[in-house]
Amino acid sequence: MDLTAVTVAVIGALASIAAAVVAAVATARSAGRNAETAERTALHQVEADAYKRARETYEGAMARMESELERQARELDVLHRQMARGTRRRRAAGLVRWAMRKPSEGRSG
Repeated sequence: MDLTAVTVAVIGALASIAAAVVAAVATARSAGRNAETAERTALHQVEADAYKRARETYEGAMARMESELERQARELDVLHRQMARGTRRRRAAGLVRWAMRKPSEGRSG
């Protein structure tokens, strides 16, 4: 072999080794980026699931509070009607001489 052929062969071998190193580094970086991306995606999914559970818990609590408030409003309405009926009966029986007035009007009797 002549010197030119040996030089070209050595340069080619070095170039192929350099290309292999560059490819290996790029593959390692890509794998690292893929691992980071997968980790970030998993973390985002965990956070999204946590927010979803929190929202569902909050909405459930709000629904329970609303139903309890509605139940109490119905109960107050029933008590108000019972009180009004009792007051009408006492007035009709002559047991009450004055009607209920606003506090600013005072009580006359």
